[in-house]
Amino acid sequence: MKKWLIILGLGIVFLALFFISTYQSSLSPLHDDKKKAEDLAVKQGYIKTVASSDYYHGKEQAIVLTGKDDTNNEIIAWVQDGNIIARKKSEGLTKQEIIEKVTNERDPKEIHKVKLGIENKIPLWEVVYIDKQGRFNFYYAAFENGELLKRYSI
Repeated sequence: MKKWLIILGLGIVFLALFFISTYQSSLSPLHDDKKKAEDLAVKQGYIKTVASSDYYHGKEQAIVLTGKDDTNNEIIAWVQDGNIIARKKSEGLTKQEIIEKVTNERDPKEIHKVKLGIENKIPLWEVVYIDKQGRFNFYYAAFENGELLKRYSI
């Protein structure tokens, strides 16, 4: 009986190690992409120091970096396929401003997610919210002025 418990325990440990290893291996390419995007933006002089990086998986995929330039301005850089579009953070709407805009226009029940993205070389805000009917809604607005680019619900 003890022998079976030991074998079962070792089997569970090996299975857990296998799943952990597989999970880490699947995240490795994503981490590498972030690092490459950060290095590219720094090398090309768009950003001096990177504060954060995030993925955008919309119609197009990109990595969005935030940081500071040589003159200590807050910068946002969108990196897609080796191309970079950078803007001063002050040139666009803040996260709070886009939340207020969506709240005033659409009166959502709950804001689920707000993140920066890019499509058709236009930096944008993606706001995912739940409306009064319980549907998920996707609201895309231009980063610079908050102009509605598209909206749909599912």
